[in-house]
Parts: sequence; C-alpha cells; structure tokens
Amino acid sequence: MSLPCPLCHQPFTIGKDETAFLEKMTFTFGKTVVHPAEPKECPACRLKIRTAHRNERFLYRRKSDLSGKGIVAIFHPEPMRPCTVYAHDEWHSDKWDAITYGRAYDFGRSFFDQFFDLQSAVPKMAVVTVGNENCEFTTGTGYCKNCYLINSSEYCEDCCYGKLFQKCRSCYDCSYIFDSELCSQCFSVYNCYQCRFLSFSKNCNDCQFSLSLLSCKNCFLCSNLERKEYCFRNKQLSKQDYAREIAAYTDSYEKQQEALAELELLQAKSIHRAANILNSEDCTGDYLENSKNCHECFDVSDSQDCTRVTVGVSTKDCFDCSNMYIKPELCFMTLGTIEAYNTAYSLYVFHSQNILYSENCFHSKDLFGCCGLKHKQYCILNTQYTKQEYEELVPRIIEHMKKTPYQLSADGAAMNPSGASGSWGQYFPQHFSPFGYNESVAHEYMPLTKEEATAMGFHWRETKDEIPEAKKIIAARDLPDRTSDVPDDVLNWAITCCVSGRPYKLQKAELNFYRQQSLPIPREHPDVRYDHRMRLKNARTLWQRTCDKCGKKTMSTFAEGRSERIYCEECYSEAAG
Repeated sequence: MSLPCPLCHQPFTIGKDETAFLEKMTFTFGKTVVHPAEPKECPACRLKIRTAHRNERFLYRRKSDLSGKGIVAIFHPEPMRPCTVYAHDEWHSDKWDAITYGRAYDFGRSFFDQFFDLQSAVPKMAVVTVGNENCEFTTGTGYCKNCYLINSSEYCEDCCYGKLFQKCRSCYDCSYIFDSELCSQCFSVYNCYQCRFLSFSKNCNDCQFSLSLLSCKNCFLCSNLERKEYCFRNKQLSKQDYAREIAAYTDSYEKQQEALAELELLQAKSIHRAANILNSEDCTGDYLENSKNCHECFDVSDSQDCTRVTVGVSTKDCFDCSNMYIKPELCFMTLGTIEAYNTAYSLYVFHSQNILYSENCFHSKDLFGCCGLKHKQYCILNTQYTKQEYEELVPRIIEHMKKTPYQLSADGAAMNPSGASGSWGQYFPQHFSPFGYNESVAHEYMPLTKEEATAMGFHWRETKDEIPEAKKIIAARDLPDRTSDVPDDVLNWAITCCVSGRPYKLQKAELNFYRQQSLPIPREHPDVRYDHRMRLKNARTLWQRTCDKCGKKTMSTFAEGRSERIYCEECYSEAAG
C-alpha cells in the first residue's frame, strides 16, 4: 500500500523485507516484547533527518563550557539549539559524570520534550576523534598524525583538505582515497602514488587528469585504460615523447586549467560503470565492495544483509542506518556506531547493545533515552534503575509515546513537523539538531535551498567569513602562474578565491607540498575545491538504466536520460580490458 510522506509529500511503500526486518528486531522487557514501528517518512526523508544530526566538515573556534579554554569544535559558538560542549579530553575525563543529569520520566510531557532538555544539558564532545597526534582541526578521525581539515579518516599522516582518507600519506585536496601517497585533487582512488586530478581509479602511479584507470603508470588525459604506461590522450607514446608532451603542464596554473577543461570533455564522452560494485553478490547501490545481499546501500564494504545503509564497514543486518563501523549488527534508524548491537533510533553509540533513543553512549547496554553515559545499564533519561524497574517502565513509556506527538510547546500545543500521530518509531526530530542543514552531511549528499530546508523543519546557518589575519590581501588571479615564482611571504597573505571571493590562507606544509610536487597553488577556497570533488559523486538514488552496449537492464545512480554512456559490469570490464 502506498503511503504519503508527511515531509516531501511523495508516495512510498513499506516493503515485505522491511516488515520482516522489523519483526526480526526485538527488544525484550521482562515478558513484554517490542518491535520498532513502521516508519512514517519516505526513505529519502528518513536519510535527510538522520544525517542532519551529523556535522563532519565545518569547524569553529569557541570556548569549552567546562574550563573556558579556547577549543576547536563542530558546534558553532551559537548553535541552532542549546548544547553544552566540552573539549575532547575533558569529555573523556573524570571531571564530570553524565548520570548526575538524570531525571524521572514525566508522563505529563512528551518523550521528545524531555529528551531535548536532557540532550541540551549533557555535555557533548567538541570533536569526534580518537588516538590522533597534532590533528586539532579534524573531526571523525582516528589514529592520524599531522593532518589538517580532513574528516571521516583513519590511519593517515601529513594529509590536508578532504573527506574519507584511509591509510594515506601526504595527500592534499582528495576525497574517498585509500592506501595512497603523494596525491592531489583525487577522488575515489585506491592504492595510488603521486597522482593528481585522478578519479575512479586503482593501483596507479604518476597519472594525471584522468579517470577510470586500472594498474596504469604515467598516463595523462586518459580514460578507461588497464595496465597501460606512457599514454597521452589514450594514445601510446614512447617514454621520451610522453615526457615531452606533459612538460608544459608542470607547475603552471594556466596549463592546469587547460587540462581540466579537456578532462571535463573527456568525462562527458567516457564510458561509466552503471554501479561501482566489486567482489559482491546480490547487491545494489554504489561503491560496494566485498559484500553480500546489500540493497540500496552506498559506500559500504565487507557487509551483508543490509538495506539502505550509507557508509558502513563490516555491517550486518542493518536497515536505514548511516556511518556504521566495525561490526554493527541488528540496527535500525541509527547514525554513527562502532560495534553496536540491537540499537534503534540512536546517535553515536559505541560498543553497546540494546539501546533505544540514546546519544553519545559508550560501553553500555539496556538504555532508553540517555545521553553521554559510559559503562551503564538499565538507565532511562540518565537515571539508574534496577533491572525489574527498567523492564516495567520502558514499555509504559513506549505506550505513552505512541499516544503523544513529537513535542509539546510551552503552551502545551502539539508540535509535530512530520505529521505523525505519535512519536514512537520516529527518529530524533530535525529541529533537535544543533546544526543548520547546510552545516550537516545531509546537505552534502541531498542539497536543499534555504527555503526548501526550512519548509521541512530544518535549521539553516547563515554564514559569514572572517578576514584572516594577514599582512595583505591578494586576489587569487594575481598570484604568479608558477609556484616556483611565489615568495615565501605568501604564507602571510590572505588570498581571495577566484570563484567565491572567500579569503583563505596557505599552510606552510601545504606550500612545501606544492613546491616539492611542482604543482600550482590552488586559486579556489578549500571549500570550493571540496564541493567540486563531491560533484563527481552521483546522488544516492538508484534508477533502472539500460546498458548502452548490450541493452541489459541494470540499476545505476545515473538516471535514465543522462548523456553519459553507461555500461553494465560485464560490458565495462570487456571495454576497459
């Protein structure tokens, strides 16, 4: 049966597989067994609501609410909703205990109204990091060293600007880059060395302004090649002729722009995989690897039996989840986990199980409506109960949620932006997020205008750049063409972006990298470069598409009617070989 989504007003259906999953997922409270409720919103709006609670890109200077010291945080000094923020080391210290914020459940108020009060009071981590060294300006990072303005990355060193670096060294302005070194302006590359402006490629060395290469070396303005060397515009050359052709492009911004214009034409006429799915069985989506029975999943690896998971590693039996890492299992409508089990309607749950409607909880189990707890069990709204008390009270709260809307305003009037009659089964409301929609990861993959976002109940952050402290301000167009002609004093200048007009400064390590690699200094603000790379990634929406070679039907993120040539996996492999 088709249902109308209360947010976007588009029809959607609840499939048999989703119903079966909800029946499979159980929470047991004594003799009472509870299943998650069928969602009220369409899958796309569920994803928007969920990921609007995650900022993994924008960092701000503010003060710790515990010590007053200056810190870098993902929370603006004036967050969209009240929140208390502690420095990362303070949050993990013994200077405070989240259990002291506990309160009794009030059946005269809605659950979300009470949870929001708790959520506002319990401190949050300024940034989400673990085991880093000299990586103050990063978030969502682990075990990194000397990195700057990267996010969602692990085991990296000397990397700057971008998203999802994994085991990389000395890479700049890249996104979705794995096991690579000395790369610049690359997107979706694996095991690559000293490449620039390379995308959708694997096992390549010294390749530039190219896409869809496999095990290639010294290729320039090439596409859809495998095991080739010294190719220029897809033509085989001798080593000497190749060096002669590319010599003019070294260190010149003007020649770089010419190559980029040609690369754009190359991308338009190249063949593209219908879906980037490798070593997987019975899977649909994009960027899946080593997985089985995963459907409508994106950026997922080593996973099985999942549906609508966006960004997952070693994920099993999860439905409508995002940013799930290291063996999460049986999770529903949850964002940001490490080893979570049997968890629903939650945000940032690490090494925990049997968790409902909770946020930032670590090494715990059997929690309902809790924030910031560590090593706890049988807690509701951060109040400790006995096992028997917990198992008696939670079912009563769930029944109460089924009868009450999202939130009650100060005058007691019902406030329910999704239009649902009860709050049980709903994710944390979008207006609970401390981030503007345009600050969140939701906007990165599902961009909305300010008018569209606010009409759907999301916040919007009005931004204004501060002029960085500098000796002088120079327009990017006035920089010398070649980096070798740029003086050391450029580190003291504010450069205004040639696209957005926003000011930015170069870091010393960054300038050294450009000089060592004979690369021109970027004329665009780091955010402009970031956005340009992300436009290489299609929206997380699947369409039935016809292979342009064999005519076979396949699922793809390239919508029917787009101009690109799309091949099924068999035809693509044959063409590339």
